[in-house]
Amino acid sequence: MEEKASGIVLSAVNYGESDKILNIFTLEQGVVSAKIKGVKKAGAKLRFSAEPFCFAEYVFAEKAGKRTVTGASLIDSFYPLREDLKKLFAAGAVTEFVKKFVREGMAAEELFLISVNALKTLAYGEAPPAGALAAFLTEGLKYSGYALNTEGCRECGEEPDGRVFFDAENGSFLCEKCASGALEINFSTYAALKALKDGVYPEGQRAKNLLKLLDYYMAVKPEENLKALKELIKLL
Repeated sequence: MEEKASGIVLSAVNYGESDKILNIFTLEQGVVSAKIKGVKKAGAKLRFSAEPFCFAEYVFAEKAGKRTVTGASLIDSFYPLREDLKKLFAAGAVTEFVKKFVREGMAAEELFLISVNALKTLAYGEAPPAGALAAFLTEGLKYSGYALNTEGCRECGEEPDGRVFFDAENGSFLCEKCASGALEINFSTYAALKALKDGVYPEGQRAKNLLKLLDYYMAVKPEENLKALKELIKLL
């Protein structure tokens, strides 16, 4: 049986002398695994389709529940990601997020579109990589059921002013009078998170602090860690 799917390569693992096993995030079927033959050979026709971040329409042959890539038509390679280390780590965090939050074989159309848009922004946009990644992670967490609530203080409903505190267990924020032992964060980090809703990407220290907050939140609530995110934070 043969089937087609539009997908992004999340990772590739060497298999045998010249083959690879691809982990591909597809629009139609979510994350799937497939063998691709001969791509380690010089001049292999489908070599491009096994590269990280490759966005292509893949053709699969399926037998006994196992897929093999038999063809691919390139949509975008996002090549500029390979020319900037910060962009590369930010893009790596995008694909790592998908691997951790999307179950194999389950369609996640909205997250797929969010991921494609994030890679386009990182590759071709002028937004700072850290800010673009923060926007993706915020949207990705929302889609995955871990939305951050920035609609004022969780307890009293008032907008924090001057000082703000973060409750990672609930993904919410508290004002000073309702803090009750919650973690205090920079008010500028809270403001940067709210500004993402208006398409304003944070830069510099604000972006770094926001990524550190998101890293902390993911470690506490969904109990996940993104290695590429931690490496990017080190670079900022």
